[in-house]
Amino acid sequence: MYIWNLKGLVQALKEGSLSSKSQRLHKAIGISLFAFALLAYPLSFMTEPSNTLDIVDMFSYLVINLVGIYKAYTINQRGEGKEFWFRYFSLYVPLTIRFIVLVSVIMIVGYTVLPFISLDETNWFDVIITVGTEIYFNILMVKSIKIINE
Repeated sequence: MYIWNLKGLVQALKEGSLSSKSQRLHKAIGISLFAFALLAYPLSFMTEPSNTLDIVDMFSYLVINLVGIYKAYTINQRGEGKEFWFRYFSLYVPLTIRFIVLVSVIMIVGYTVLPFISLDETNWFDVIITVGTEIYFNILMVKSIKIINE
């Protein structure tokens, strides 16, 4: 199981050298993480008061990820055109872990350096971090799928 080693996973997917057990594990964990990420946003709106920036944040999250999935799909189709969802969910595991670490570090540093920002509600700093990290996540996904198809 490739948890952090994105290059190793990309190479294994390119060569088709993942065992069937590892394939099932990657797919199951990837789908679970994807479902959790997809459900987390709407649930957070139900539990906390929201402001205009929350709507901007959710809209940008949806648009960036839909565009990212579409780009990854079209690149996969230009190559072999096979196993897109398996590749996507397999890559989703190490990319999500990297994403969580990156967002955590940026938020800790950001809220330490910028103490005047309120933690009570969504602010521009949160939106910029969300947009930037989602774009980075999707660039890595597209780049990885492109490498697999070479």
